[in-house]
Amino acid sequence: MIRPRTFYYRGNTALPGHYRFIENLKMIEMKKVLIFFALFSVTFMGLAQNNDRFTSLFNGRDLVGWNMPGKVPGFEVVDGILVASPRNGSELFTEEQYGNFVFKFEYLLSEVGNSGVLIRCNPENPWGTGVEVQLLAPWTPYRDDLHCTGSIYGYVAVNNRPDETTGIWHEMEIKCDRKRITISVDGAVTTTADIDTVKSMQGKNLTGFIGFQSNHSKEGEYAHFRNISILDLDNDPEYVKKGFYSEDPEIRKQAMEVSVFKGSSMVKVLIQMMDEDNTMAQAGAKQALFDIVAGISAPNAIGKERVVVAKMLKEQSMDSTSEITAEYLKWLLEMLNRTITG
Repeated sequence: MIRPRTFYYRGNTALPGHYRFIENLKMIEMKKVLIFFALFSVTFMGLAQNNDRFTSLFNGRDLVGWNMPGKVPGFEVVDGILVASPRNGSELFTEEQYGNFVFKFEYLLSEVGNSGVLIRCNPENPWGTGVEVQLLAPWTPYRDDLHCTGSIYGYVAVNNRPDETTGIWHEMEIKCDRKRITISVDGAVTTTADIDTVKSMQGKNLTGFIGFQSNHSKEGEYAHFRNISILDLDNDPEYVKKGFYSEDPEIRKQAMEVSVFKGSSMVKVLIQMMDEDNTMAQAGAKQALFDIVAGISAPNAIGKERVVVAKMLKEQSMDSTSEITAEYLKWLLEMLNRTITG
């Protein structure tokens, strides 16, 4: 018996059964492709947005944005690469200070290359005020886990030894989040440290400059750096705000200092904190607001900043839900207006 052929329809066109099967396969494959590109787009956009938040610290042409305080230069820019080759030359430091941040860069070490990254330090006494994240080729007999690449040199050993191959590029990321430091190499975490649990690190700066150590190996060896960028966590007022609620007085102090440094960008958040039911945060916010106003009232302060803060104080004093806060803001505004009109 001859079976009748089964027809399906696409639009007004009749298709035999086996053609319909092929059509279904095509549609399934097309859906898979569309899903793949949709997921890829979401992932790519997320990565792009994350990278957009980073600020480049090296333009590949010169050392704008950096300082070499010593008499003997320890760094130069060659073909778009930051090169540390003169032996025991000056270290290189950022012009800006950073407290909480994600610092990332790529590095390449020569066969016996020896360098490092200084974080939260004072350039006049970098190792006394801050710490060094080690960058070291695997040549020295002293390269144990406390002194190898990725360690906080002499303070915290790596718990996951990174790839130390010389002559190739690696990526390092250093995250300082309050009192927690996390170091990653090539995407894998090598070291984590809680300052409160490392007795020798207690009392170290929580805010300071970031620096690269010059070539501390023999003449002719080197360390190369490129794609240097930073995500300043303290640029987010909500992140800074959380520090005011910490039980740790050092973290509260850092949050207050950052707020005063950031100035007008923190005013609105500080005023909101004064309206909240937290005595400790209220006191910190009140002091920070006073210090901001006092700072921009100085004769050498930027006039534009005064006008911006004055406008915010006026608006917020009218919108505040607390009569005490409103009166305090009016008092600050009067103090600031005397400076503007005077």
